[in-house]
Amino acid sequence: MCAEAIVEGSENGKRMVNEADLRTYLEKWDKTYWPTYKVLDVLQKVFYRSNPAREAFVEMCADEYVQKMTFDSYLYKRVVPGNPWEDLKLAVNTIGSLVRAYALRREMEKINV
Repeated sequence: MCAEAIVEGSENGKRMVNEADLRTYLEKWDKTYWPTYKVLDVLQKVFYRSNPAREAFVEMCADEYVQKMTFDSYLYKRVVPGNPWEDLKLAVNTIGSLVRAYALRREMEKINV
């Protein structure tokens, strides 16, 4: 994508690219990939805080819909649109997994104290 922007900005080698040309590339890159990195950032903040949260993530990843969305997003290199009904079910199931994980965490802390 960067090489394409340089070729386009240089008018196929007829002029030197400048910062504005590269900023155009960065804006296009951000528009294309920002959603992917935002989703990954949210997943990291929610699921990588503790061992119970990681267990909830593993439980979530067993879901066939999650596997399909992950594969499609990886294949197309961007977050693919999901099915709103399946997304809602996933959100409810994920909240349930997190609640179970944190309940388990509290019980484990009692044992370790």
